[in-house]
Amino acid sequence: MSEIERPKGAWIWVGARLLRVFFLLVLVAGLFYALGGTDSGAGLSGGFTALFALPFCLGAILQYVISPAGTTDASWTAALAGFLLLAVMVIVGVFFREGLVCIVFLAVPWWLSAWLGALLVSGLHARFRQRAVLHSAGLIILPFALLLLGPLATNPTHHFEVRRSVVIEAEAERIWPHLLTLDGLSDDEGVWTIAQDVLRIPRPRSALVVGEGVGAVRLARWGEHIGFEEHVTGWSQNSELAWRFVFPDDSIARHTDAHIGPDSDFLGIETGSYTLTPLGDGHTRLTLMTRYRASSPANHYSAVWGEIILGGIQRNILTVIADRSEAEAG
Repeated sequence: MSEIERPKGAWIWVGARLLRVFFLLVLVAGLFYALGGTDSGAGLSGGFTALFALPFCLGAILQYVISPAGTTDASWTAALAGFLLLAVMVIVGVFFREGLVCIVFLAVPWWLSAWLGALLVSGLHARFRQRAVLHSAGLIILPFALLLLGPLATNPTHHFEVRRSVVIEAEAERIWPHLLTLDGLSDDEGVWTIAQDVLRIPRPRSALVVGEGVGAVRLARWGEHIGFEEHVTGWSQNSELAWRFVFPDDSIARHTDAHIGPDSDFLGIETGSYTLTPLGDGHTRLTLMTRYRASSPANHYSAVWGEIILGGIQRNILTVIADRSEAEAG
C-alpha cells in the first residue's frame, strides 16, 4: 500500500512517530550543545559541526521519519525536514538561553544543511532501499565524532569594514562637538533598524569623550547595562576622529549574545572613525567606519550580517548626529 493510499488512522500513527523523533532530536541537539559543540574552544571542527554537520545529519534523520518508504516527493519533504530542524534548534537555543542574534544568524545555514541532508537520504532510498534506515540513523554519530576531533585546525580569519555616510546641512564646526559629546539619547531618536528593533540590541544612550587629542577616551553606553570604550588614536579638529575599541567587561555579550561578543574568538570589533568632508553651501558629509575581524567557518556569510547589523547601528547614530546638528544650525 503506498503512502497516499494509507487509511486515516495511519497518518495519526505517522504523526505520533514524527513527534517522538522530533523530541529525540531535541535531546540530541541539547546533548551536543551541553558537550560544548558551540564553544569557541571546539575550533574549526566544532564550528563546522554546529553550522553544517549537525543540522545536515538531523535533517537526514527527519527525512527518513517523514518518508520511511522513500516514495514521497523529496522536493517538499526535504523542505519540511529543514523547517522541523529549525524548530529543534530554536527550542534547544531558547533552553540554553541562546541569543536571538545567534539564532537568526544560524537559521539559513541550518535550514540549508538540513535540506541537503534530507536530499541525501532520499538518494540513499533510491539506491539502497533496504539499508536506508541504517544509513540515516548512523548519521547521528557524525556530529559527535567531528566534535571529538577537537581544535585540530583554527578557523580562517578575515577582516571586514562597514561604512555608512550622511549628508548634513551644517558646517563641520557645528557637527564636531556632537562627535565628542552625545548624551541623553532616547528611543525616539534615530531610525528603525533590524539590529535594534528586530534583534533587540539596545540603542545607544551616550558617547562622551574624556580628555582631548590622541589618548583621550570616548565612553559609550548602550541601553541600561552595556558599556565600552573607544581609545582615540587620531584627532584632527573638525575633520577626523579615529579610535580603537576596548571592551573592559563582557556586558555586550551578556546582554546581546554570548557567541558574538565583540572581543571573542569568533568576532573582534577592532577600530572605528568619523570623517567630516565639507561639500560647500553649508553641507558636510559625515562618514562612520568600523573595522572588525571574523573567525568562523563562514566568514563571508557573517560579513553579510555585519553589513545588516553594524550598518544599521551606524545609520541610526549618524541620523541622530545629523538631526541634532541641523537643529542647532537652525
